[in-house]
Amino acid sequence: MKLKEIVIGHSLEAVLYAYTRDCDLIINSLRRPFEFDDVEEGLGRYQFETKNKLEIWSSLVLELALDGACPFGDSVESIRVEGNTLRVIPESGTAVEVEFEKCFIFDDENVTVPNRIIEKANSEYRVIDWFNVRTGTTHEFDQLLTGEDFVGDLYFYKSRRIDGAHNKKDLVTVSYLREDQLQDFQFSETMAKFKAQSIMKDHGIKGSRSGISKNGKVIYYSVRIEPDYRYIEPLGKNKYEDSENVKFLDLSLSEI
Repeated sequence: MKLKEIVIGHSLEAVLYAYTRDCDLIINSLRRPFEFDDVEEGLGRYQFETKNKLEIWSSLVLELALDGACPFGDSVESIRVEGNTLRVIPESGTAVEVEFEKCFIFDDENVTVPNRIIEKANSEYRVIDWFNVRTGTTHEFDQLLTGEDFVGDLYFYKSRRIDGAHNKKDLVTVSYLREDQLQDFQFSETMAKFKAQSIMKDHGIKGSRSGISKNGKVIYYSVRIEPDYRYIEPLGKNKYEDSENVKFLDLSLSEI
């Protein structure tokens, strides 16, 4: 397979760059934009009906795929760069040799390159904890912000565990942690649960009704949530030395 200009990456920045430069795109990871992230900066002359990053990402990838510019689909297992050739192993497991003129790498996940690393990525991570809400599913809030690194953002969304029309909400929280904190129980899923429950209680979110007190007031159970799964996303990137045919890009959406 021969391609002229290739973009390797999974971020919205990589996808937008491929789209705006008429490059082919190889998506090198199943990682996608967080579904509650919005674009906070302009996208130049490109206008979208939404500011949601995942929706924009999906729309652009679909257009690239329809144009035949996304030859390996949603993701590949690995990529090895050798000179002006890529050895791509798609999900099928059968290696494909791809010759190129220029290659632009945004994200190095699952990518092996001969280029020298000139600066290692920092050890900072965004930690996304998903919770099933057992009591305290019905309230007015869609988002709560604490301004703290640990459980700083709370997003409430219509529960996907319940079929049909309903108003029950589950919860996802966002934290920013260092590598050493990932192994510290004080920043574990259990502690994230306790903090999220406390924040919900402080904002007047109650559990289900448990009865009536002697003076006639309604008694409520406490909010109760349980961890579903934790997703850890590295924030830093290795910085590499460019070569003649391979360039490493770290551009913001507005710079693209």
